Amino acid sequence: MIRRDYDMKCKILRQLDSKGESSNKIDKTRAVVKDLHSRIRVAIHRINSISKRIEELRDTELEPQLEELISGLSRMWEGMFECHRLQYHIISVAYNNGTTKISIQSESHRQFTIHLETVLSSLSSSFAKWIGAQKSYLQAINGWLVKCVSVEEKSSKKKRRRKSEHPLRDTGPPIYAACDVWLDMLDKLPKKEVTDSIKGLAAETSFFLPRQEKSHDKSKNKPHSTDPHLNILRDDAPPVDWVSGFERFQSSLARFLEQLNNFAESSVKMYGHLEQTIKDSRARYERSMSQPNNTVV
Repeated sequence: MIRRDYDMKCKILRQLDSKGESSNKIDKTRAVVKDLHSRIRVAIHRINSISKRIEELRDTELEPQLEELISGLSRMWEGMFECHRLQYHIISVAYNNGTTKISIQSESHRQFTIHLETVLSSLSSSFAKWIGAQKSYLQAINGWLVKCVSVEEKSSKKKRRRKSEHPLRDTGPPIYAACDVWLDMLDKLPKKEVTDSIKGLAAETSFFLPRQEKSHDKSKNKPHSTDPHLNILRDDAPPVDWVSGFERFQSSLARFLEQLNNFAESSVKMYGHLEQTIKDSRARYERSMSQPNNTVV
């Protein structure tokens, strides 16, 4: 607003000079121009002060906290990877041996099945929300960081297209590279595979509910067994499709743990790559800042 008024008054002053207007009118206009110029300089000084404070917060508070978060997530996923790798190994061995048996009371089985189905439904929803929260968090930080700087643009659109799509990732402080790369790699994690495996396991789990109820009704017409537990692999126990359903459940469980294992492994690699990206970006940024005529972002 002030700059627009300043440009307009400068134009008027030039017109008055060219027309040879009275010195009184010219002096008054010149005084207004000087006042506007002073106000612009004060505004620029304030903006520079605020910008330096923002850069200080970015470099001394936000960036270290983000690096600490990345380091913590890296350690967390290393532990999770070991856990999921062991779980997958155990279930794979048990599944491949083909000797797994279940001996469980009918009512207990029904309650556990309902609980497992509820937990899997909650897990699927929580997993999607967790990934979405990470992405929203990074997008918010990345959006704020981009507003902290003004990237010089060439007049030619073709030249801009040939330039890097992420100039701040290559030339700015490490935090720009960290957020940009983190967002890119987050999209590449095998999220859909995990979600699909959860849904598949939930579907196989729900298979047991109606069959259990039918088995319970049929058992009323049979003599009471002296064994309080029902072994599902006995010849005189449930029908064949119940057994095949359990085999499908085992297969879905193995696939679910395999996808968790793969996701954990991908996450370990992602955070390891992020930590290396920050190191490389910091070294590159420090080299560029030590050169003459450098531009502070």
